[in-house]
Formats: sequence, structure tokens, C-alpha cells
Amino acid sequence: MKSQKQLFYLLLVAVAILLFAHLGKLYVDIMEARNFVSAREMAEEGHWIFTTMNGIPRYEKPPLPTWLSAWMGQIFGFDNIAALRFPAALSCMLLIIYFYKIVDLLSKNTHIALISSLVLVTNFLVIYVGRRANWDIYSYSFMVIGIYYFLLALKKIKSIPNYLFAGVFFGLSILSKGPTGPYVLLIPLIMGYAITFGMPKWVDIKGIALCSVITVMIGFSWYLYIYLADSDTFLAIMKKEALARENRDAKPFTRYLSFPVQTGVWIFYSVVGLVFPMVKKRVKQPEIYMLFFYWTLFSLILLSLIPSKKERYLFPMMVPLAATTGYYLHYLFHSLDLKKWELSLNKAIFTVLAIVSLAISVGIYFLPLTVEINTVLFSAAAFVTCVSLVYFIYIKQNFQYAFCSVIVLMIYTGIFGLPVLDKMLSNNKEFKSLTTIKAKLHHENLRLYTYSEYSPEVWFKYQKLMPEIQPGNPKTYPADKEFYIAMNSNKPESLKTLEDLGWKLVYIGVFDDNEEGSHSKNYTDRKIHYVYKIMTL
Repeated sequence: MKSQKQLFYLLLVAVAILLFAHLGKLYVDIMEARNFVSAREMAEEGHWIFTTMNGIPRYEKPPLPTWLSAWMGQIFGFDNIAALRFPAALSCMLLIIYFYKIVDLLSKNTHIALISSLVLVTNFLVIYVGRRANWDIYSYSFMVIGIYYFLLALKKIKSIPNYLFAGVFFGLSILSKGPTGPYVLLIPLIMGYAITFGMPKWVDIKGIALCSVITVMIGFSWYLYIYLADSDTFLAIMKKEALARENRDAKPFTRYLSFPVQTGVWIFYSVVGLVFPMVKKRVKQPEIYMLFFYWTLFSLILLSLIPSKKERYLFPMMVPLAATTGYYLHYLFHSLDLKKWELSLNKAIFTVLAIVSLAISVGIYFLPLTVEINTVLFSAAAFVTCVSLVYFIYIKQNFQYAFCSVIVLMIYTGIFGLPVLDKMLSNNKEFKSLTTIKAKLHHENLRLYTYSEYSPEVWFKYQKLMPEIQPGNPKTYPADKEFYIAMNSNKPESLKTLEDLGWKLVYIGVFDDNEEGSHSKNYTDRKIHYVYKIMTL
């Protein structure tokens, strides 16, 4: 009991620190920027249903996550990154809580649920996605909540009300990112459940039908409304999005076999927990372990079938994977008769983590950074973790305490490591934000337009609509005699197109909003703007 209380408090601290500490650190990525720009235009332009991005219709994603960001922006301001990200972090926290409830419901073992939840919240991909205000985390969170009520209903616990609750949250998942949540979380679970426990009984059909109706009514309500009100634009955008999913970031079927890397510190145990023949014989609840195993397996298969592949798309798989990992760790913590090879294997895994901790404590001083208090404290925490791991592995031979040491290191990473990472990623010596021109425009009482440009991150920073000029479409031409224009390219053909309109161009300068330097793979021309002052003749 004392051990479970310790893990419970450790879980609370881990969730609070890893999801909410320094929430405004790390620059806004393109997915977040799209969400934030649309959110600002909801509040300022009233585009709550017919969503836009920089004034252009954006129906690629449903509006629920953007509504949440818009409400936070109205209260705290749209330049408050921490506030805009808060709903996403809160959503991830709810996902962790309901994942704990799912594991506890199925296993009837609080210790397994706590271990699995600690594994999930310290998973690298979960931390990364959970702190970012894009659409993914909302879809997955609502889906996990819905799955909890769905499982309650299957267990005949207030079946009809729980099927109703499940339908509501499944619908909210679809209203967050389309049918992604059901495809990568619900369908794999149902397939695993059918293999492990058999298909749902006929008595459940009425409840499942009710759940399905509620899901469709809520989940597709916005899609139907937009289709009826603006069908041409909606269908054009959907066609474009479908083609993009087939061709953009297309990777081979085997791309996701590297999934253990995304778990971070659990890279080795995520693999060990999936050695089905071995773990099944060792755990006390083989059927429940099997359910999580098949859930993980089918999630990987369904994700791999999609041509477009990105590492963050693996997030749904991390949910059941945390449970398979948790089951093996629970066995490890309570086993008194580990075979020699298995004892050596587990010692080797924690030894590697100790070496990594030592490397962090020393290597951090070799980074191209000014040594500050966070650097020293993070280094010290990593060194203490290294010593703790060696002590608990080789002297006490207590794997649970070694496990807790790894969790504590992750918590220290959230406290001290994130500010260090934030400074490390802000290394562009040529950084000069386009926002610096706002004072000049205000003084001259002129407006900034864009041409041949796409940069959601800069649109977010600029905090104002930057209308796009489209050659061949006179409706987009400014009525002003003088204005400024920002472009991602200053190629002669681009400039000639504008000059052919009878406009005189005066070069002002180049602005680079890349937080990272040109040596980084994240450096992009999308954040570079060439600005000209335009005078119509």
C-alpha cells in the first residue's frame, strides 16, 4: 500500500511538471500556428463556424480544438503561448487519468495502472504532443475517455448511460480531427477485444447502436453544416486534403517499425513488453495483457497502412503500449525468482539509462550555450539519477526504486531541461522577425500584404491579418496608393509579375523568423520574408 501511494504521488507530480511546467517555452510549430491563427480570426473576425486562416477558408480540420484556443486567447491574449497551449495540456492530463482508469478497470490492479500511467506520461512522444496545441491530442484524449465508458458498458455497468457517454466523447473526438481517433484507437481496441474475449453479445447491440448514432450526430455535425452552406469550397478543400494525404510524407509500410525510439527512456522496455510468448507466461492476467498487446499490434498495422507517415502519428499506439510495458515492469518488480539471463538483461537496461544520465550531466556543458542555473541544476539532477540507478541496481537490487529514479529524472527534465532546450533551439544569429516592421507601418499608417507566401508561424507572430494578393484576381488588389508586401521569394519573375500590374517596388529588407540557425533541418524558407514598399502608378 505504501508503495502504491508513493507511485500515485509521483504520478501527480509527473503529470503536473511534464505537461504544464514552462508551457510557453519552445517555439510555436506550424501545426500550432495554424490552430492559433484560426483561433484569433474566430475571436476577431467572428469566423467560429466558417473557419479561416489568414482570411482564407480552412475546412481541413474541425473547429473544436480551435474553439478552445480562441476562448483562452480572448481571456489571456493571443500572444500568450502558455495560455493557448493550456487546453491541450489539460486534455493530455485527462487522457492520462482515463488511461489509468481503463487499466485499473480491466486489471483490477491499481499498481499495474500506476506503473503503466507513469510509463505513458514520461513517454517522449506523449510529452511532445501533449504540450503542443494541435488537433491530435484532443482527438486522442476524447477517444480514450470514450473508450473507458464503452468498456464500462461492455461490462454491463450502467450499460445504456455509459454507451451514451461513450458516443458523446467519440463524437467530440471526430469533431477534433475527423475520424482519426476511431481509426487508430477504437477499431484496434475492438479487434483486440474480439480476439481476446469474443464479439460483443447481441444484448449489447442496442447500446452500441445508440453509441454509434450519438457519435455520428455530434462528430459529423460541423462537416454536414459546412457542406450544406459552402459545398463548393468544402469539396475542393477535401479533395486537396485527400490528395495531400496520399502524396505528402509518403513512407514505406515498414517506417513505423522504429516506434520504440519514440518512447524515449522506455525504448528497451517497450520492446520487452511486446515479447508476447514470454510476457504472457509471466503475468498473472494473461488475457488482459493480450488485449493490450493486440490493441498495440493492430494500431501499428492500421497506422502503417496510411501512406502519409510522421512520427507524431504514432501517438495512439503509445497508449496501449504503455500498458504492455507496465505489465512487464509490474512482473519485474514483484518477481523473486528471475532467471539469470533475465536478471542480467534488466540490469543492463537500467545500466544503459545510468550511462545516459551520466552523459547528460557531463555533455550538457559541451553544448554551445551559456552556463546558467538551469544548466547546472539539470546536470546535477542527471548525475544524482546516475548514482541512484547504480545504487538501486547493484547494491539494493530494487528495480522499482530504479524505475522511480528514471521517473524523477524525467520530472527534473521538465523543470530544468526544458529551459535549456528552449535556449538551445533559439540559436539563429540572423534572426530578425517580420513583426519588427509593425512600428514602421503604424507610423506611416500603411498595411502589410502578402504575395506568393505561406507562413502560418509568422502570421501567428504578426498578430494581424496579412491579406494575400493574387495576380489575376483584381478583387485581392489593395485600394491603397501605398502599402507594403511580404514574399517568401524575391526571384525576378515574382517581382516582374507585380511590376506588370503598374506597381513601383522599393526594397526594404529581408526578415528571418527562423528560431533555429541555417544548419538545422528545421530551418525553412517559409519563415524568410522579403519586404517591399509598393506605390501604385
